Amino acid sequence: MVENQDEAQDIENAAATKQLQPKGRALAGFTALLALGALAGVGYLYYLLVYLGPMDELQRRVSGLESGLLRSSNALADLKREQRRGIEVAAAAQRQRLQELEQALAGALSEAAASAPPSPQQWKLAEVEYLLRIANHRLLMERDVDAAVGLLSAADDILRELDDFALHPVRAALADELLSLRSVRGNDVQGIYLRLEAVKERLIALPLELPGYFGTPPPVQEPAPEGLWETLSAELASYLQVRRFDGARKPLLAPEEAVYLELNLRLMLERAQLAALRRQQVVFEASLGTAREWLLEYVDQGEPVVTQAVSEIDGLLEVQLDEPLPDISASLSALVASHQDTP
Repeated sequence: MVENQDEAQDIENAAATKQLQPKGRALAGFTALLALGALAGVGYLYYLLVYLGPMDELQRRVSGLESGLLRSSNALADLKREQRRGIEVAAAAQRQRLQELEQALAGALSEAAASAPPSPQQWKLAEVEYLLRIANHRLLMERDVDAAVGLLSAADDILRELDDFALHPVRAALADELLSLRSVRGNDVQGIYLRLEAVKERLIALPLELPGYFGTPPPVQEPAPEGLWETLSAELASYLQVRRFDGARKPLLAPEEAVYLELNLRLMLERAQLAALRRQQVVFEASLGTAREWLLEYVDQGEPVVTQAVSEIDGLLEVQLDEPLPDISASLSALVASHQDTP
């Protein structure tokens, strides 16, 4: 009986233990999770205190060092700029001072050279400069190529006598200018003027153009009239002639108007002479063209004197007065530059 009671008690204890076992496991699991959470919190706090705290301080120090370095760099750059500016100002002052000293020295040398009498070489160089200036004037103002060539040749002869190597650029420029001038086809202005004067002298002998019916018509062989009416008609036809002219007929000048034609022709030829002296190509051609037109219109073309006058004007119309001329100022510029380079 007692054994049965013990067995019953054991069974009840086993049943109770089975009922309490799931609750203990849940409590153990909860305890383990709580422990893990506490451990994670402790680890996070350790990370914050041990790692992040010193890194922030280090970052702040690095940032402060970088800011200081930037300020130092800016200050150094400002210092360099100030030093460079000071150096430039000092260099400019030195250059200004040096330039003033050079000018003073050059002025002193110039005064000393001016007080001394000119040497024979200086006299000859002055003569060369004068010849070159006159040559430029004759070529530009009067377009006289021959005179310019003679003046440049005379200047080159003087330079050859000096035999100074420093004047080599001047002689080189002279050689080039002489070659350019000799290649220019010069116009004989004096000859052109005299040719026009010869045409003017023949204006008095120029005959006016006569009407075409003034000439004697060629005889026409007609049959002898047979009746009275034919005889009267032939007689009247010998006194009266009717001619047909096709196109417009230009008016002829009256004999008393020949004086005005001569004066106008003389005026055109004199204007052409003046244009030739001034090298005015347009006025020269216009004057000769007007004179030629009047000769062909109002003067008898059958006369030899008229043919010669027209032929002479045609020849003069082919003359080119305004031919481009070369520049001969290089030798003068080189000579002036050599004067400036000579102490």
